[in-house]
Amino acid sequence: MKVFRGLPKPEDRLDCAVAIGNFDGVHLGHQALLHEVVDAARARLLCPSVLTFEPHPREFFNPAAAPARILSLHDKIEALKGSGIERVYIIRFDEKIANMTPYQFVKDLLVDGIHARWVTVGENFFFGAKRSGDFHTLVELGKEFHFEVQPMPMIYHKESAISSSRIRQALAIGDIATANYMLGRPYCISGKVLHGKELGRKLGFPTINQRILPPFSKARPAVTGVYAVKAHGIALRPIEGVACVGRRPTVDNHGEYLLETHLFNFHEDLYDRIVNVEFFAKIRDEKKFNSLEELQAAIADDQNKAKQLLGLSV
Repeated sequence: MKVFRGLPKPEDRLDCAVAIGNFDGVHLGHQALLHEVVDAARARLLCPSVLTFEPHPREFFNPAAAPARILSLHDKIEALKGSGIERVYIIRFDEKIANMTPYQFVKDLLVDGIHARWVTVGENFFFGAKRSGDFHTLVELGKEFHFEVQPMPMIYHKESAISSSRIRQALAIGDIATANYMLGRPYCISGKVLHGKELGRKLGFPTINQRILPPFSKARPAVTGVYAVKAHGIALRPIEGVACVGRRPTVDNHGEYLLETHLFNFHEDLYDRIVNVEFFAKIRDEKKFNSLEELQAAIADDQNKAKQLLGLSV
């Protein structure tokens, strides 16, 4: 799979079948859509592609009200791999894109930009300045520019369509099992292990620290709090542990969101390694403690609860 940051150069453009969307979660509904794109591309001798935006348009217009992110951009790209999609176009959502008319959006991005010949979107898809274009607008412009438009198929769970919003809701209340069902895989966060302040080591619980959002991002993660987890990619089997996603209110009032994981019975150096952390069960919300001693006691209790949830001896 080839990833483009922006539009490809003219000599790199291929006629394509493309799905447009944010694809946060790459859940079962998205996966069904990706299969539709691949099938359509094969039937028409096109390149199966995805066009997505970074940041999320709602983060651009109103960061405070934007939806929490289920996946980082890195994890979204990883989730797209293996679907049969051959190209991912990541378009920076900025003032220029926000102010495009629906006609400009279609001509500049879809037709001239990536040579779209078959397009699929959700029926509630809006595009162009002030969301002035919708699915029916796209169908009419497709007739003018000679590309097909198909609505996105819906996949249901418990009589409601699977959606990124439903997965965010499940994750927000700690219902990992329901989120996993709709995702079609265990919920994970991956990232490079960074050097930290080593506070966990001083408290007796060394952690691996991972940034889960871009520096200075105004986005929020879909999970916060303390969880029983399993870490993949560092040994022949998953390593159990306890993790906290948050902004460390006890020690840092203005910190960025970090994933801090204490791995049980593991002491190797993992700096600069990519580690994939699977979320197993939620233990509690993040909390500000009055002292480091209170924090240390809470971490010890979290560790014992995580071991119980993971079926390990305490």
